[in-house]
Amino acid sequence: MAPDRSGPRTIDIHTHVIPRQLAESAERGEARHGITFGRDANGRITGSVGPTTFAIAWPNPLETAEERLRAMDEMRVEVHVLSLSPLMHWYELDAEAGVPMAKEANDDLAEMIASRPDRFAGLAYLPLQDPAAAITELERCIRDHGFVGVMVGSHVNGLDWDSDDLFPVLAAANDLGALIFVHPAHGRANSFLTRYHLRNLIGNPFETTVAIASLIFGGVLDRLPDLDLCFAHGGGYACLGAARLDQGRQVRDEADSSSLPSEYLRRLYFDTLVFSHRGLSNLIEVVGADRVVLGSDYPADMGEPRPVDFIESHPDLTDDQRRLILGENIERLLAARVGDPA
Repeated sequence: MAPDRSGPRTIDIHTHVIPRQLAESAERGEARHGITFGRDANGRITGSVGPTTFAIAWPNPLETAEERLRAMDEMRVEVHVLSLSPLMHWYELDAEAGVPMAKEANDDLAEMIASRPDRFAGLAYLPLQDPAAAITELERCIRDHGFVGVMVGSHVNGLDWDSDDLFPVLAAANDLGALIFVHPAHGRANSFLTRYHLRNLIGNPFETTVAIASLIFGGVLDRLPDLDLCFAHGGGYACLGAARLDQGRQVRDEADSSSLPSEYLRRLYFDTLVFSHRGLSNLIEVVGADRVVLGSDYPADMGEPRPVDFIESHPDLTDDQRRLILGENIERLLAARVGDPA
C-alpha cells in the first residue's frame, strides 16, 4: 500500500539501521573496527567489545533499501530518518578504531539515503569518545552528506550531557542548526537489570530521563537556548515525573535551574513511542502537541509496528494535532534538510 499523500508527509524520526559494511561483517562473524561479531544461542547477531556483548534482536539486519521501502509503504510512512542501531554505539572503542568506524558508518548511511533522498534522511553517528573528532565528523556529515542532525547516546562512557567535555559537541550542533536525537545506549543499569529484559523495559527510559535532567539542572539549556533536542521513547520518565522534578528544584539546593523543569520540557521534542493512547495524551498535556513527533523504533521488537495507525486511532486527538505529530512538526524542525517528495 503506497502512503496516502492527501495529508502531511508522515516522517518517522526514530528508525535504525546497521550500515552495510558493519552488517556484512556481522553476517560473516568477523571482527571490524575492534568489534567482534558472532551469534548467540538463538542465532541473533552479537557484537562484543571487551567483556560487553549485545545481541541485535532484529528479524533481518541485512534488510535492503528496497525491502525497507516496502515496509514503510505498508506502514504508510513516507520518510525514515535513519540512525545507527544504538547497540552499535561503541563509545568504549579507542579513538583509533572509533573514528574510522564512525566515518565508515556515516558514509554507508549516506549511500543508502542517496538511493532515495525523497524517502530517507540521516542522523550521523559521532565518535564521542573523542569530542574534537566528533565535531569534525558532525561538520563533515552536515556539510558533505546533508544529514539533518545526529543521534547520540544518553551518556558517553559514564559522562552525562552536562559534562564540560561534551559541551563543545552540543555547541557545534547548535551553530550548524543540527537536530540532536538522544537515545539510550549501553545503559548503566544493565549490570543489575539482568532479568526479564528490564535493561530495556526500565533501563532505557531511565537513561533518557537522566539525560534530560542533566541538561536541565546542568544549565545546558540556558547556555544553548536554541538547541534542537529530541528524545526517544517519549522522553522516558521525565514528562511523567515533571511535577517531581519541579518539586526537587523548589526544595533542594543541588537541583537548581533558572526555570522550573516542566518549563524546559516544553522547549524539547519527544517521539511518540509510548505504547498507549493514555501515555501519548499525558505527553501532549505536559509539552504540547507541537513538541511531539512520530517515532517507531523500526525495526526493533520493542518498537511500534503501526505508528501511523497508532496516531490516527487515538480517540481524543484533533485533526490538527494528528497532522502536527504525523509530519508537520518534524517538517518545520528539519526544514529544507528532508528531501521533497518525488
